Amino acid sequence: MTPMETNQSRPTAERTSCLPPGPGSYWLIAKGHNNRIEVLTLCCNGEGEVVPIFSFEEEAEIFLGPRGAADGWQVRESSAGELVSVLYGPCARVKEVALDPLPEMVTERSVGLVSLLRERFVDLVIARIGEPLSLWESEERGRPDRCPEVIV
Repeated sequence: MTPMETNQSRPTAERTSCLPPGPGSYWLIAKGHNNRIEVLTLCCNGEGEVVPIFSFEEEAEIFLGPRGAADGWQVRESSAGELVSVLYGPCARVKEVALDPLPEMVTERSVGLVSLLRERFVDLVIARIGEPLSLWESEERGRPDRCPEVIV
């Protein structure tokens, strides 16, 4: 019998967009300078600075590339609480955050497509810290081949 004859649906391709590894893990590009953290920011279309924030270490490393590492920039893991502190401390002047931007988005001036206001991002991070995981999200987090579609 075919799947249609038994009234079963065919398997479909699974979406592989992913959530950060845990509810409080994020990756920044930063360097230490006189016992202070300096976070990489991007200038976007003359509308203020943007902080790139990544869901996975590998995405941040790809964005940084060998040239950035040679300039002293490093990929740095941050908890949700630390990230909020950075966004209200050293990065308080920053207007927006860019979520998982690709390196070519900077040259193409399309970082705005993956950006949101700093305050909105902080609100989402704080809300996420206080939410218990849904049953589906906790099951999916344990399976590397499947991830929820929402980032943040």
